[in-house]
Amino acid sequence: MLRGTLAVVLILCLGAAPVFAQQEDYQMGKLQGEVDARGQAVWILSGLFLGPIGLILPWVINPRVPGANLIGKSAEWVAGYMDGYRHEAKPKNFLYSLVGFAVWGAAAVALAVGLSNAANSSANACGESCGSSCGDVFDNWATDACSSSSCSPQLSLR
Repeated sequence: MLRGTLAVVLILCLGAAPVFAQQEDYQMGKLQGEVDARGQAVWILSGLFLGPIGLILPWVINPRVPGANLIGKSAEWVAGYMDGYRHEAKPKNFLYSLVGFAVWGAAAVALAVGLSNAANSSANACGESCGSSCGDVFDNWATDACSSSSCSPQLSLR
């Protein structure tokens, strides 16, 4: 009876050995993939040209795994490597995209501030500066010549 039980246990252990070896290969490949993971700087263009949509794409699109690292490895190791590589490369690609988005955002803010300042300076040059330096005497006069520094009124025939 003891021999039969021992034989069954031995057969189960030998049958389970490849499963443990496969899991170990997968884990070793996954660790190596996480170490080798690199972000791709091309994702800067995603954030720069696509704005907020460019921030979503690195999470949706799987990164390209370098094929040279997979040559001569077991299928389990390759599967683990690809999973580990993708798991670590996606956040790095997102950071590149975030840099592009920051540049896009800074340019948008600079453009808005520049346009706002240009609009305010033209309004100040033609309305407020003339009225503040010359008084309200010229309210009935046309303000076509208000851009001159002397605030000299000109008659306009309307």
